[in-house]
Amino acid sequence: MKKSNLDKQILKDMIYGCLRELGENKDLFYHSSFGQQYSHFHDKGKEPVLEILHDLICKIREVEEQAFEDRKKQETFDALKGETK
Repeated sequence: MKKSNLDKQILKDMIYGCLRELGENKDLFYHSSFGQQYSHFHDKGKEPVLEILHDLICKIREVEEQAFEDRKKQETFDALKGETK
């Protein structure tokens, strides 16, 4: 598995940035000053949201899998050195 350059904080910043940009794009999202219940995505905004969501979920999985691999490697090294937890 290729080592990821992403970490959870970078991912959180990416998610926030993506959602912020979507919410500010008037072609994709309608924001009502009357309340959240009147705000919505336009029809042509729904597909980009799904694409972005798909990409972000894949990135989250990548980061989580890399963190798991890193933990397992560290546990193996610790066990080899006799430093089991």
